[in-house]
Amino acid sequence: MMRKKILILTLNDYILYQPTILSLYDYLSAHADVTVVSFEPKFVTKQKEEKRNIHYLKMGAIGTEFFTKADFIISKLTPFIKKVSPKFSHHYLFYNYYLPSVVKRYLQREKPQPDEVIAVDLGVLLVAQEHFGAVNFLSLEIDNNTNPNYKKIDQSKIKSVFVQSELRYNYLFPQHLHKKFIVQNSPVYKKRAAVEKVRTNFIWAGAIDRRLAVLECIEFFNQYKEFKLVMKGGGDKKTRRIIEEQYGHLLREERIVFNQEYLEADSFVDFLSSFKIGFCFYSWSLIAASFNYQSAPSGKLFMYLAAGTPVIACNIPGFDFVKEFEAGVLIDDYEPATIKKAIETIEANYDHYSQGCYRAAEAYSFDKAVQPYIDYLLA
Repeated sequence: MMRKKILILTLNDYILYQPTILSLYDYLSAHADVTVVSFEPKFVTKQKEEKRNIHYLKMGAIGTEFFTKADFIISKLTPFIKKVSPKFSHHYLFYNYYLPSVVKRYLQREKPQPDEVIAVDLGVLLVAQEHFGAVNFLSLEIDNNTNPNYKKIDQSKIKSVFVQSELRYNYLFPQHLHKKFIVQNSPVYKKRAAVEKVRTNFIWAGAIDRRLAVLECIEFFNQYKEFKLVMKGGGDKKTRRIIEEQYGHLLREERIVFNQEYLEADSFVDFLSSFKIGFCFYSWSLIAASFNYQSAPSGKLFMYLAAGTPVIACNIPGFDFVKEFEAGVLIDDYEPATIKKAIETIEANYDHYSQGCYRAAEAYSFDKAVQPYIDYLLA
């Protein structure tokens, strides 16, 4: 029997930090020939994923410079533009126009002929529909529905929708019924042998970015000197510089430690299992402005759960399951006293919260959730 050819298209340049795409690739590649088209890593990390069949597109230096600078200028002018035109919304030209144009040229030049196409997010969905016709849509990040690309999408050319929750699906397609698959941004749950581990310190996993309220998290450690934070993940250069300038004393005293070594999913979960509590924050302004973050399917949060590491996270609809499974504490502000109270709540009944993490991880295990989607694509 001929193996199907499946093409996954994504605009992002940090495929290493997109566990949903990597896990989907692994499950599909057992039965089909899978190719991922992504961009050469540039901003979050420089490291490539070398073990899988990934074709990396190059960003042109001139195009990158022009569109990123244009976006920067427009973002600075947006508050003034909104005073004249309150409905104005800035949708980044670099991501919504420039990168899709690079993918479009690649498809016209290479003329791939896959049996199934999976387009990751709206920017590349439009390009894929124009080139291939009907394709499958995988939603990782949701731009607000004012995005001009959203309005151009042909709903009749969406064969299926892979999305993290009913909440996110209903936001994207309130008046449309597609074949849908609900799969969270979670790892495969593996029941690990009971090993007595001394859990110490706190962990910030994932992107080190001001927009994710990382500075507010660090301020807690600045005020409570008895605690230590390990920061694991790629970072925004400007945020890293601010941390070094404002909290250099914490770095010198090793009360904050950067650890940016890349780990595969299983090793990452093992790494997280040595920590007492993990953090998962977004800035409140980002939450207020973006449905994507209000309903956020945070990959790092699910990694914490798989490691049995209770979380302190922002109180948003997307994290309601933390409360449901009693896998941590949701908070309404990032004041150091609030974080301290959340720590005390978890520590007072630590085993209960840790077991809640495992229950949630098992309920959302990627392998169980993704199997119907695999069956559908291979049928």
